[in-house]
Amino acid sequence: MLKNTVSILLILFELLTGCSRPFTMHDNGHTVELDMDTPFEIELHGDSSAGFSWHVREFDSTIIKQIGQPKYSQPVNQTGTGLYTFDFHTVGYGKTYLILNYGRPSEPPVKTFRIKIISGTMGRILGK
Repeated sequence: MLKNTVSILLILFELLTGCSRPFTMHDNGHTVELDMDTPFEIELHGDSSAGFSWHVREFDSTIIKQIGQPKYSQPVNQTGTGLYTFDFHTVGYGKTYLILNYGRPSEPPVKTFRIKIISGTMGRILGK
């Protein structure tokens, strides 16, 4: 009950302030409803030192558009683990799966991030 109340309060805060948080591994497998013409970010941790990275595998470009190239940032004086940031924007009405894979490009993925985007709604995060 408390978890649902906190979730509702966070969603209301985001709607009222126009502030949105990036989607993370915590949102993996969830459905997200977004309004039209809404920017959003995906932030995923990864270790680039072994040749691993996050790559966009799939999405419907008539519903969402990737903005620019992914960014990689890493804490100062630390090797390996960093943060990959992908920027997107809703551009059409409908539903699409946004799927990102983590691993080496020539090998099967080690991890997969998958989120269902429904564009053209008021903007909420639904369960799995």
